[in-house]
Amino acid sequence: MNRTRVRSLFRDLSLWLVVGGMVVLESIVRGEPWFMTVAAAVALAAAVVLRMRYPLLALSLPSGLMLGWLVVTLGSSSGVPIAYLPAISALAFLAGRRSARGWVFAVLALGASVIFLVASLLGRRDQTGAETVLNWFLLCLLILLFVVLPWFIGQYRAQSVLLVSAGWERAERIEREQRMRLEEARLRERSRIAEDMHDSVGHELSLIALRAAALEVDGELPERYRAAASELRQAAATATERLGEIIGVLREADESAPTTPAHESIAELIERAAASGLPVRLIEEGRVEPPPMVDRAAHRVVQEALTNAAKHAPGATVTVSVGRDDDQLVVRIVNGAPTQPLPAEVVSGGHGLAGLAERVRLVGGTLRTASRLDGGFEVVARMPLTGQPIVAEPGEPEPESESATELESVRRRARRGLVTAIVAPLALGGVVGLIALGYYLVIGYSSILPPQAYDQLKIGQTRAELDQVLPPMKMLDPPRNRKDQPAGADCEFYRPGGPFTTTYAYRLCFSGGRLISKTSLQTGSVEPTNEGTP
Repeated sequence: MNRTRVRSLFRDLSLWLVVGGMVVLESIVRGEPWFMTVAAAVALAAAVVLRMRYPLLALSLPSGLMLGWLVVTLGSSSGVPIAYLPAISALAFLAGRRSARGWVFAVLALGASVIFLVASLLGRRDQTGAETVLNWFLLCLLILLFVVLPWFIGQYRAQSVLLVSAGWERAERIEREQRMRLEEARLRERSRIAEDMHDSVGHELSLIALRAAALEVDGELPERYRAAASELRQAAATATERLGEIIGVLREADESAPTTPAHESIAELIERAAASGLPVRLIEEGRVEPPPMVDRAAHRVVQEALTNAAKHAPGATVTVSVGRDDDQLVVRIVNGAPTQPLPAEVVSGGHGLAGLAERVRLVGGTLRTASRLDGGFEVVARMPLTGQPIVAEPGEPEPESESATELESVRRRARRGLVTAIVAPLALGGVVGLIALGYYLVIGYSSILPPQAYDQLKIGQTRAELDQVLPPMKMLDPPRNRKDQPAGADCEFYRPGGPFTTTYAYRLCFSGGRLISKTSLQTGSVEPTNEGTP
């Protein structure tokens, strides 16, 4: 037997010992028949076993047993077996987590209340209709609080688990794919950097080869120096060839060779852009001679910013500022809001800025992009002129994951839904409770027979005479002790005062249409403080 099976059996046994033990212990304490105790233990054992595959059936077993017991013992002094309630609530919660058949659950809950009402009306002839209705209200309250509420909590718990375990796995996968695309953009930018290095280093190697060739043919040098110059020229040519091969490997298969001039400056780039019709101007704040890598990075930033401005802000004026701030090169590109409608075919991959950030980072700089209040856009790159990396500017935290933000939003909605699931049954239970309380109070205050009126009642008076004195309704919850009730008499009960104010009640018994007995009876466990005159 594997560990999973052992753990499952241990959980089943533990659950049965807890919920079943409470019911069995209460049954023994209450002195119920042994077959009821055995039936309760068996029903709960079956419910524990069936709760995984047939959760609604598992819930129905102890619920049906408790409902039958209530119907049978209604009107007696047995009371309600409350030990069933924790078991029913636990099984209702588990059923809510595992069953999506809400309509079946609703039918079962409604059917239980209807069965109880019908059984009470047909089977309990010793109860008044008002008392039956009040008991039905109380049962509805029990169902709402101990069955419906745990069911809703289980339903929302299941939805929450499903949301976290299934839906957001897909979101995380999409986000990983997005990070892979960004990483691909960074690698592509590194490839472009390598190409720039090839242009720059290749040019320097070519110059070395030319100088070596000049030394090789210089007749004033000794032969061994000319031979060394020849070897130097060949080595430079070989290095240039190898560098070209490496750059060819780094370039994407479907990527063509760069068409931008190898040593184009920012000013020349802006002249080309202006000649193509882009309204752009350059502001140079002092003369700056950055290192080759920083210069190519600045050129790349301006090139990408101008491309984005032309695509996403047609007609807007673009200002390019290049200056020095201490030991940093600062390149700022600002465009205004678009003055022409955007073309419908504009598509943005969203990776250009990521590539720029990688290019700037590799030279030790930082890149900041932001939308402007006037509807424009700003790109600011800061790169060191000394070749040393600079510390990133404060206040630029890494952007929060979109899926994490959306997940938190949906979790908040799920929590609000859970609160709603709890509040709705409680509110409905409150309404039912208020109706039951109002019903009880109306009948209670309509069944008051004042002590003075009770004292004036005479044995032998006819019912017609007493109808003018007696209140319009009878007591809803009369005393259960009826051992001394006259045989064959029809007895009625009335209150001497309002509900919750007295500990005794009046009993009037009639036979043949005449009053044959009147007495006061204790209504609770507290001895009466004031009894009427028999």
